[in-house]
Amino acid sequence: MTIKCFPLLIILQLSGSAFCQSINTAKLDSFFNVLSLHNKIMGSFAIEKNGKLVYKRSIGYCNDNILDSENTLYHIGSVTKMFTATMIFQLIDEGKLSLNSTLDKWFPAIPNSKQITIEMLLEHRSGLYDFVNDNSDKFWITSAHTKNEILNEITTGKPHFLPNTNFSYNNSGYLLLTYIIENITGHSYNDNLQKRICTKVGLKNTYSPISNKLKLNEAASYTFSTNWQKITDIYFPNVVGVGDVLSTPTDLIAFDEALLGGKLISPSSIKLMQTFKEGYFGMGMERVPFYSHTGYGHGGDTYGTHTLVANFSDDQLIVSYCINGEAFPHNDVAIAMLSVCYNSKYQIPVFKTITLSNQILDKYVGVYSNAQIPLKVTITNSQGVLTAQGTGQPSFTLEAVENDKFKQDVLGVTMSFDSEKKEMTLNQAGGIFLFKKD
Repeated sequence: MTIKCFPLLIILQLSGSAFCQSINTAKLDSFFNVLSLHNKIMGSFAIEKNGKLVYKRSIGYCNDNILDSENTLYHIGSVTKMFTATMIFQLIDEGKLSLNSTLDKWFPAIPNSKQITIEMLLEHRSGLYDFVNDNSDKFWITSAHTKNEILNEITTGKPHFLPNTNFSYNNSGYLLLTYIIENITGHSYNDNLQKRICTKVGLKNTYSPISNKLKLNEAASYTFSTNWQKITDIYFPNVVGVGDVLSTPTDLIAFDEALLGGKLISPSSIKLMQTFKEGYFGMGMERVPFYSHTGYGHGGDTYGTHTLVANFSDDQLIVSYCINGEAFPHNDVAIAMLSVCYNSKYQIPVFKTITLSNQILDKYVGVYSNAQIPLKVTITNSQGVLTAQGTGQPSFTLEAVENDKFKQDVLGVTMSFDSEKKEMTLNQAGGIFLFKKD
């Protein structure tokens, strides 16, 4: 499985939809019942319509034998950036900062700091080295590092491009914005978060943790093989203001509603946050399209969590989820929730898998190569479960759907084997690749 931190979540479908005044909560329950029964998702989900919470649901485990519930707190990944951007715009509204302020005032050693503005940091147009995604050691971020160590990573890392000449999603920019907030105010990020946002709009389950040690109501991250197993996630104090905040779907709904409702920043600042020069990215806000409808909010992923909040303000609809265990694509969860809300055609998925004997599975075990791709795929059989691993990548389990056909829903991967020809056909993202067993 390829690890991605904090990617944009986009929901796209091609046909039209009609708005549904009453949301079919029974269908939502049926959908989540199926996911729960087949161990496809763990997390919490919420929908607000016309200012009222009309649906809440939790599935799976928060931590060990503690069930997920509406009181479970989840790491929300890059949705944190929307909180950070809001506080930056509060400082701008207060006259303590400007979009044109340059980075050298606070961090003169960082490459191109005299040309990089606050606006460029907000818009992911700084070109800076990304301390989360650019590090060759993808697990560097899972260990504790000091502020100076992280700043050194950003300072010594090679920039992608000159400031404001291109776009590249950048976690370093938002970490620097966090440090600027702390510098200007003289208070920690969490103190600012509580004073400037949480107490103003009544968010009781949202904060930036000081420690990486989870409390009983804070969700651990899981992956599914033959059962749900904990995984090592990001060391969250490394990503303060970037992807560390803990929250709930209902708190995220209240925050997004208050933000777009003008309770936190000025109308002109809201408009700037919704300036989408790069299609889906604004200044700390993302545009979430669904058919002809547009939501405003943010998506966020860590190594094991997936979060979304999207405010379809024209329809007085807000959807949110926080997922801490994924064996079914989280983007498909969003599509299902919105399809039901908008009365679009949606068929609840049917999960058909079969159990194969070790004798059959062992025929597919081996190392497979493709002449055109510098990648080898190693297939192993562990206690009746087929596992695949690409060169330099984490392994992932495969589900059997036929005797010689396997899938991995989250990655969108299908593998078909021909044991006589010693071949494996990999289908992913519309690409079809033939591999030969070595």
